[in-house]
Amino acid sequence: DLTGDLEPVRPRRLTRGSLWVAAGWAGGAALLLWFSGMRHDLSDGVMMPPLPLLAFWLIVALGFAAAWSALRMGLPGVGRDYSGWRWAGLAALALPLSALVMALGDGHAAMEAARPENGLGCLIEGVMAGLGVGAALFAWLKAGAPTSPTRAGWVVGIAAGAAGATIVALHCASNDMMHIALWHGLAVLLSGLAGRLLLAPLLRW
Repeated sequence: DLTGDLEPVRPRRLTRGSLWVAAGWAGGAALLLWFSGMRHDLSDGVMMPPLPLLAFWLIVALGFAAAWSALRMGLPGVGRDYSGWRWAGLAALALPLSALVMALGDGHAAMEAARPENGLGCLIEGVMAGLGVGAALFAWLKAGAPTSPTRAGWVVGIAAGAAGATIVALHCASNDMMHIALWHGLAVLLSGLAGRLLLAPLLRW
C-alpha cells in the first residue's frame, strides 16, 4: 500500500548540474560582453599581463571549486566532504593580501583604486553577471534539499560571485591589482553574503 502509487524518478547526475552551471556562466559572459564589450587587449588578440591573468585564474579556480561543492551537496549521501572550495578560497586570499602590501607602499594609488567611480561599475557588473550561475545552483540544490542550507547558501553565493568576477575580468580594462582585489573581490564577498542571507532560508526542507 505504501509503494503502490510510487513512480521511478530520474536519477540526479552531476553532469546535468554541471551543464546548468556552464550555461549560466556562458550566458552571463555573453550578456555582459554583448552590452559592455571585451577589454581592448583581448579583443586585439593580446594576452592579459601576468598579474591580472594570475588573479583571473585564481578566481576561476574558486568558482569551479565552489560550484562543484554545491553540486555535490545536491546528491544523497552521508559523510561527504564539501570543504574543497575552502582551499581554493585560501589561495584566492593571495589577491587581497598582495593588494594590501602594494597599498602600504603606494597609498595614493590605493586611494584612487578605492574611489567608487573607479570601480563601483565593476562591482555591480560582477554581481549581475554571476546571477546565471547562482540561479542554476539554487535550482539544483532546491530539488536536492541539502542537509546544511546555511553552508549551501554560502557556497552558491561564492560560486556566483566568482563566476561574475571572472566575467568582469574579460571586460574591465584595469590591470591594477588593488582595483581587482577590491572591486572584483567585493563581488565575490557580497554574493556570498547574499547567498547566506537570501538563499539559505529558501533551501530549507
